Amino acid sequence: MLRQLHPGLLLYSLLFSALFSCTPEQIAVRDAWILEPPPRSPAAGYLTIINHGTDPIELVRVETNVAERTEIHVMDHKDGRMTMRRATRLTVPGHDEVVLKSGGTHLMLINLRRQLQAGEQVAFVLQFADSTEKRVEAQVRKGGYATD
Repeated sequence: MLRQLHPGLLLYSLLFSALFSCTPEQIAVRDAWILEPPPRSPAAGYLTIINHGTDPIELVRVETNVAERTEIHVMDHKDGRMTMRRATRLTVPGHDEVVLKSGGTHLMLINLRRQLQAGEQVAFVLQFADSTEKRVEAQVRKGGYATD
């Protein structure tokens, strides 16, 4: 036989449960920007992904409405030459971050649907292997510097 809980006790237990079930967001993104590309060229995107959790996370897809597709590219230095290859995923270790930067791992926005101009904001959706999605706004910059 079930007993009825006092309304105050029920409210207290619900608040206690909600308070302790909330955790800080595991994935954070900062410093997102895009280098303004020359006409009819792909654009490069840069950002920092921070993993506040203990387990590694994997970025598996990036989408934006300004390009037909967005790829993760990794730069490799081998035999005195720099090569670029497409990666299908990018792992961010637990309690660590990965910086996507010029000359290193970065995003390539391929087949732009329109010319990107310095000062505008571009929306991205980052999709992770665990189905987490992170929405990000990236500013388009000339020459890699913020336009104030």
